[in-house]
Amino acid sequence: MKNSNITKNRMPVALLLVLAASIIGLAPGFSTTARADFSINDVSGNYVDHAEGWDCTGNNCSGKFMPRSLVGLVTFTPATGTFHAYWIARLAGENHSGPFDGNYTVDADGHGTMTFIGAFPKQRDFYIVNGGAELKYIVTDPDSFTASASGTLTKQ
Repeated sequence: MKNSNITKNRMPVALLLVLAASIIGLAPGFSTTARADFSINDVSGNYVDHAEGWDCTGNNCSGKFMPRSLVGLVTFTPATGTFHAYWIARLAGENHSGPFDGNYTVDADGHGTMTFIGAFPKQRDFYIVNGGAELKYIVTDPDSFTASASGTLTKQ
């Protein structure tokens, strides 16, 4: 009889040890220290952009909201801090496409900005994901017709 009680008591202890070992093994994957050594060189080459959002009509978005989506190819050149893009967009049921150029920056914490130049001023704020394999962004234009837009740039 005593042997069966010992076996019953060992089982919870064994399960607890297995759980503790599993948690300790996963701990490096959940580090609380953030990388702080990013540079403009972490964003280079060709990325495919895919985004969804809402544009608006009227002053300060007082009119209707229109859905939009886009896909395109963006080439980043860290030596000059510039990008060149060609996007195909769909806005309120109509297709639009064209080339765009701009400048970009990257902070040490992985935050960056893309500022479009020319007749179509826009700004995006992004964060580097997976060591530069992806950029997650939102449109952050001041006084823009964009109500909300976000997307992912995936390195090719």
